Amino acid sequence: PDPAALLQEAESICNLLLRNREELSGMLKALDGGWVPPEAGGDLLRDGPGVLPTGRNIHALDPYRMPGPAAEARGAAAAAAILQAHRDVNDGAYPETVAINLWGLDAIKTKGESVAMVLHMVGARPVKEGTGRIARYELIPLEDMGGRPRVDCLCNMSGIFRDAFQNVVELLDDLFARAAASDEPDSMNYIRKHARQLRQQGVTTGATARLFSNPAGDYGSMVNERVGAGNWDSSEELGDTWAARNAYSYGKGPERGVARPEVLQTLLGTTERVVQEIDSVEYGLTDIQEYYANTGALVAAAKNARRGKKVGCRCGSVCLWLHSTTGLAALCCVVHCSVLLQQCRCWNAFKDG
Repeated sequence: PDPAALLQEAESICNLLLRNREELSGMLKALDGGWVPPEAGGDLLRDGPGVLPTGRNIHALDPYRMPGPAAEARGAAAAAAILQAHRDVNDGAYPETVAINLWGLDAIKTKGESVAMVLHMVGARPVKEGTGRIARYELIPLEDMGGRPRVDCLCNMSGIFRDAFQNVVELLDDLFARAAASDEPDSMNYIRKHARQLRQQGVTTGATARLFSNPAGDYGSMVNERVGAGNWDSSEELGDTWAARNAYSYGKGPERGVARPEVLQTLLGTTERVVQEIDSVEYGLTDIQEYYANTGALVAAAKNARRGKKVGCRCGSVCLWLHSTTGLAALCCVVHCSVLLQQCRCWNAFKDG
């Protein structure tokens, strides 16, 4: 990018950041019954300077438009990078199953990037009504997928995602059912392959269940409680705890927390990679206990089901996965300009007084 244009953009963002006093004025106006201008919330790197200045009446997103257009593109590109990384170390083979964590707050902040990852893995795209709302996720024909198979997905949902995005849960459940029913060879459709295997094992209902979480109305894997109490001796125990707490399937109709441990264990047995998106570059894996309590425990549960076979794990921000150096360079300029401006203000204050 042009350095002059980048610096100008950084200075503009710096000025917007310095308007943070509007947070107090906005709060006082709201407490006084006044009107506070609305604006969509978001992340500066991911959503751009439109999220600034702070102090406005922010709202999240329309769940009936998830994923958003930009989130769909970013999530698909990230999923493609994850598949390629797997192939690079597995002699060109695709993973049969990828476990993807669907977290509520992450989905809100990113406008549904994790959902877009699932769609790309399966080979699907949103179909919108005239109003712009998403009516269904349709399967992309195999001939339009560049010769790659449909990768099965084990979707581990947080309690917030499960409760806040029931419409997305139903659309995904419908997608997996249609993928399993597609007249395609097992070698090119791992969803169909695994559903057929489950039926051969005697699973008459729920063979296409792919969205799992805690029991209805309950939250958490209980792994962090065991770790905090020191009530564990091995990672295998923590994996078992995670599996017991997340064996409940969600989807359309009556599929609202149905216990399906046999389906979960079969999917874990084919899981070769776990994906955890971190929605911001402002914190990392060691800052929030849920990363080890869910992502780490999910990896342990997959290793248990796979009899100790290796399970890959990819954690991080989509922005970093896609090597978005432009956004990082802009951030560096913003930080640099902010520091310089603050130093100048401090010097002027010192000089004048």
